[in-house]
This record gives sequence, structure tokens and C-alpha cells, in this order.
Amino acid sequence: MKPSLSWALTLATLLSAPAQAEQARDAQIEAADYATCAAYYFNATNVLPMQEYERAYGTGERAFNAGVKRVGRKQIDDLMARTSGEMMKLMGSDWKNFASVQKRYRADCDALMARTPE
Repeated sequence: MKPSLSWALTLATLLSAPAQAEQARDAQIEAADYATCAAYYFNATNVLPMQEYERAYGTGERAFNAGVKRVGRKQIDDLMARTSGEMMKLMGSDWKNFASVQKRYRADCDALMARTPE
């Protein structure tokens, strides 16, 4: 007896489900990383000298847009807001303490954005 086409399609769907779930999980992780870096760069614009403002803001936009491509605008907005709150706690809501945020996020975000196409 030959397997039916619908059986083959069902089997293919079941076999691809774990791969799809893994891709969705990877997109979520990447989106969280991009949201974190977008928050970092946008927050950095509050403390950087004017000559660095444009670069930081532009990098924040690139990170934000890369995250939106993975999971959509609403989720990136939510992730970014949450991370910004964590950054505010880390610096004690005092921009004079932004160095603690830079120490925690700068290297990872710079590395992520170096591998992200413009």
C-alpha cells in the first residue's frame, strides 16, 4: 500500500516543526540582542559628546530595524523598554553613572553591530 500524499505532507510538517521552532527561538534571541543594543545606543546619545551622537543614534536605528525584521515592531518596542529600564537601574537613574552601562553593554553591542550589515 502506497502512503497517501496527505500522509506525506503531514509527516513533512511534523518533521519540520522542530526546525521551525528552533528558527523562531533563534529569531527571539537575536531580537532581544538587537533590542538591548538599540536601547544601549539610544541611551548613549544622552551622554556622548555631540560628535559621537549621530553615530550612536544611527547604530541604534540599525539595531532597532534588525530586531523589527525578526519579530516585529511591537515586540521590539517592549523588549527595548524593558532593557532601558534595566539600564536605568544599573546606573541608579543617574546619567553620571552611564559608565556602568557602557561597561556592561558596549563591547557586546559593538561586536553585534560589527557583524550586522548596514
